[in-house]
Amino acid sequence: MSIKTAGKCWRFVLVMAAALVFGQTFVSGQENDSSPRVRTRTNFPPRLKRADSFVGVHFDFHAGKDVPNIGESTTPEMVQEIIDALHPDFIQVDSKGHPGLTSYPTKVGNPAPGVVKDSLRIWRYVTAKNGVALYTHYSGVWDNEAVARHPEWAVVDANGNVSQERTSVFGDYKDKLLVPQLLEMAMKYHTDGVWVDGECWATLLDYCDVAQDAFKNATGYDAVPKEPKQDGWFEWCDFCREAFRQYLIDYVQQVKEKAPNFQIASNWAFTDHMPEPVCADVDFISGDYSPNDSVTAARYSSRLMMTQNVPWDLMAWSFARAPEGNWTPKTGVQISREAACVLAQGGGFQAYITQDPDGAVNLTKLPPVAEALKFCRERQSLCQHSTEVPQIALFCPTKQHYKSVNRFWDSLFPMITEQRAILKRILELNYAVDIQIDETLVKNIESAKTVVFSRGGLWSDELKEKVESYVKNGGSVVSIGNEPLEELKPLLEKAEKISSENTDSIWFLDVYQYGEGKIVVYPTPVDTPQEFVDENGPTFNAYLEKALATAFPAPIVQFSQKQPLDVSVRRAQDGRLCVHLVNVSGPHEQEAVIKSIDPVENVETTLNLESKPEKIRLEPSGVELDFSWENNQAKFIIPSIPVYEIVVVE
Repeated sequence: MSIKTAGKCWRFVLVMAAALVFGQTFVSGQENDSSPRVRTRTNFPPRLKRADSFVGVHFDFHAGKDVPNIGESTTPEMVQEIIDALHPDFIQVDSKGHPGLTSYPTKVGNPAPGVVKDSLRIWRYVTAKNGVALYTHYSGVWDNEAVARHPEWAVVDANGNVSQERTSVFGDYKDKLLVPQLLEMAMKYHTDGVWVDGECWATLLDYCDVAQDAFKNATGYDAVPKEPKQDGWFEWCDFCREAFRQYLIDYVQQVKEKAPNFQIASNWAFTDHMPEPVCADVDFISGDYSPNDSVTAARYSSRLMMTQNVPWDLMAWSFARAPEGNWTPKTGVQISREAACVLAQGGGFQAYITQDPDGAVNLTKLPPVAEALKFCRERQSLCQHSTEVPQIALFCPTKQHYKSVNRFWDSLFPMITEQRAILKRILELNYAVDIQIDETLVKNIESAKTVVFSRGGLWSDELKEKVESYVKNGGSVVSIGNEPLEELKPLLEKAEKISSENTDSIWFLDVYQYGEGKIVVYPTPVDTPQEFVDENGPTFNAYLEKALATAFPAPIVQFSQKQPLDVSVRRAQDGRLCVHLVNVSGPHEQEAVIKSIDPVENVETTLNLESKPEKIRLEPSGVELDFSWENNQAKFIIPSIPVYEIVVVE
C-alpha cells in the first residue's frame, strides 16, 4: 500500500470514527440535553411521519443466547449502502424478538449475552443523517426470557401449566419491562417508533388467578369455563380479548405521556386478525402477510385495513418456503406484484429481509427489494393518500368470527380466513370490493353501490336498521348462503318477491323489492359457504355472477370478458379518477417463487362515467388511450398490463 493510499485510509477511519462518536452523542442525549453536539442533530434532514411514509424495509433476527459478537459486523457503511440501494422512507430494525433478548445493550431489560456493540446507535445515526425514519421490531406479548425469569408474568393454561413463551396481559410484564423498554428506545435512542410484534395473534386465554377472579367478579359466574361446551365460554373468551385491548390502550398511553412523538403500531391489531374498531391511540396499523400465496393474503387484509380510516401498511416477506421446506428468495417481479395488491388499496408497503444471526445484513439480498420499491415509487403520486370510490362492500362479521374461532384455536385473535373464497370469486368477476366490519359499515353503507353478506350472526341492531334504510332508499343487497337470512328475515317479510330463478332445490336466486332497492337472495345448502364454494366452483360462480349483475348492473369498470385483473377504483390526491388494475394471473397460489408474470393484453374496457373525459392515460407507462364516447360510456383497449397499471381519467 502506498503512503498516499494509506493516508486516505486513515483519514476515512478517522472520519467514520468521528461520525460514530457524533452519532452516539446524538442518540444518547435526552430531549432536553443542552450539549452543543446534541443540538446539532437538528441539522439533520426532517423525517417523514408514518402517516406520510410510502415505502420501507423491515429487518429482524430474534437474537438468541448462543450467538456471539452481536453487532460487531454492523457498520455505518452497511446501513448507508442499504439506504442508497433502497431509498426507503423508513427502516424497521431488530431490537427484541420472541426469545426476549435484546440485540442492543438495554439497561432496563435482558440483553443477549453476545452483544458486543451497540448497533442500534449506528442504525439511528445513519438513518437520521439521511432523513430516514427508524422504527424498531419489538416482540410484545411473546417474550420467552421474561417468563423464564418471572414465571408470575406468564399466561397459565386451563390445566394450570405456565407458558414458556407468552406473557399475561393481567401481569406486571407491561409496566415493569415493556413500557420501560419502549421509553428507552424513544428517549435514549430517539427512534421514531416501534412495530410491536407477537401481540394480538400471540395472546392466549389466560387462567392465571388474577384473570379468573376478575372474570368471576365481573360476570357473576362461579367458575371459569375450560372448554366450549361449558357455560360462559364465549363470555370468557370476550373477557380475555377485552383484557388485551386494555393492555394495548394502557401501554400506548403510558409511552405517549412521556414520549408523545413516538409512533406505535401493534402488529395485526385492528386488521383481519382483530377485525374491530381502533380503540387504542396507535399511530398506524400494520401486519406481515403470509410468505406463501401472498396475493391471496394481501387481497383480503388490504381491503379491510383501508376502511379503518387510519394510516396503514402491509409487509411482504422477501422469501418464501419452497416445497422441499427451505426458504428461497423471491424475485423482484413477485415482490412488486405483492406490493401492487397493497398500493392499489391506498396503503403503504414494506418488505422484510432477515438479518444475520449477529445482526448484520447480507447486502446480496437487497436487489429484488430494490426493484420492488422502485416499482412502488413509480406509482406513488397516484396511490399515496388516494381515496376510495366505493363499489361493492363485503361484510366482515366480527362477532360471528369471534364466536366460532375459539372452538378450535388457542389464539384469541386468529386471522379471519372464512371469506377469502367469496372475495376471490367476486374479484374474479372484476368488481371493485372493500371489506367492512359492523361499525364501519354502519358509517359507510350509504356510499356503497351494493353490500354483500356471506356470513350472519350477531349483527348489531344499528346495522340492521341501516340495512333496511339503505335498501328502502335505493341500495342493493346480495345475501349469499343461509347464515345472513336469519338477520334479513324481518326485512324480507316486508319486501315483495319480484322474481325467482330455480334450477333445483339448491341452485336458485330470489329477488325482492323493498322501497327503491333490491335484495338478491342466493342460498346455499350449508351454513357457511366456503367449502361449498370450492367444491362447486363453476356453478357457484355462475349464480354469483347473476346475483351481482342483478344487484349492481353498471359498475364503473367493465370488461368485454372476465380478466385475471383485480380492480379498484380510487381518486388520486389531486382528485383524478384512477382505475387500478393488478395482474393476478399465473400460479401464485401454488408456486413459492414466481420468476415471471405473463402480461394481460388487449383488454376491451368500458368506463361508466357521468361526463366525457378530456383524456384517458395509462400510468406509469404513459400511454394515452384512444376512446369512444356514447351513452355516458368511454370504451377503449388497454394494450398491455404487465403487472400493475393505472387508468387515469382526466
